[in-house]
Amino acid sequence: MHPESYAAVDAFAKQYVKEPCRVADVGSYDVNGTFRTIFPHCTYVGLDIAEGPGVDRVVSPYDFGDELFDVLVSGSALEHVQDMKFWAWACISIMRPGGLICVVAPHGTSGFTEHRHPVDCWRIWPDGMRWLFQDLEILDCRTDPRDTVMIARRPISDTREPGKVRGKT
Repeated sequence: MHPESYAAVDAFAKQYVKEPCRVADVGSYDVNGTFRTIFPHCTYVGLDIAEGPGVDRVVSPYDFGDELFDVLVSGSALEHVQDMKFWAWACISIMRPGGLICVVAPHGTSGFTEHRHPVDCWRIWPDGMRWLFQDLEILDCRTDPRDTVMIARRPISDTREPGKVRGKT
């Protein structure tokens, strides 16, 4: 994580998140920082595909379990998944109806060089982020100097059970 990613999630939390809550951090492996300190009064669960610092639970790349969360954050992880749509569905499937999500990922002119953890597949613009999360109510989707930042809410009317979001069986 870089300072701009941390700042984007911190601003999201200050504007949208009411504590206490349950937070899932998807892609939480602490390579160079964590969002955990932004949510001191929340139950915070770090999810990643490998054990390591910042990881509370190891998950598969496209199935994060059945536990529901009020808030989902993910910073600098989306570029490392091979199938972005299945990953987005996995994120949505663990959000409770009315839950919030903030995804931060580098865009095409971010200046990031290839950085494999374990792979480096994508850069994304706001149009792509909106398409990935089209099932949600998009509250903000923009580019910052290094990232695309998307904030959205899962509709309260979306009462599908965990794991039953489109694309999963």
